[in-house]
Amino acid sequence: MSASAAAVSSSESLRRRSREALTALAVQFLLGMAANLIGEPESTFVIVVDWIIIILHILIAIGLVVIAIRLLLAARTAGVGQRLAMWGLVVIVITFFAGVGTMITGSEWASYVMATGFLVAAALYVATFLASYRFEDAARASGTGTP
Repeated sequence: MSASAAAVSSSESLRRRSREALTALAVQFLLGMAANLIGEPESTFVIVVDWIIIILHILIAIGLVVIAIRLLLAARTAGVGQRLAMWGLVVIVITFFAGVGTMITGSEWASYVMATGFLVAAALYVATFLASYRFEDAARASGTGTP
């Protein structure tokens, strides 16, 4: 594989991982909002639906930690967006623990930290997505990339 193909491949990998993270964050946001809208369910059916939503929310949170690790590895391979990806992983882990705290204690502050973490992580992953294009454009400009 030539250097230009490797550059395009690594930037594409970073772009793909960034899209995965942003998609998972969007689904996570929608599930969290659905759980909040249900509030304290009263009927058996709504209780079951609420638990299904919460379980999906937890599973996607675990998936977000895995995606954050994979995105950091892709950023290291591409040699671009490494600091953004590292901070994204840190924010996702803090947000994950804030979610655990919310479930255990019901703390509104933990829920606030979780919501803030979502916004910060989304901004960081948009930045890694854009950084993958800057890397590819720089490779093209220097004559090493030719897609």
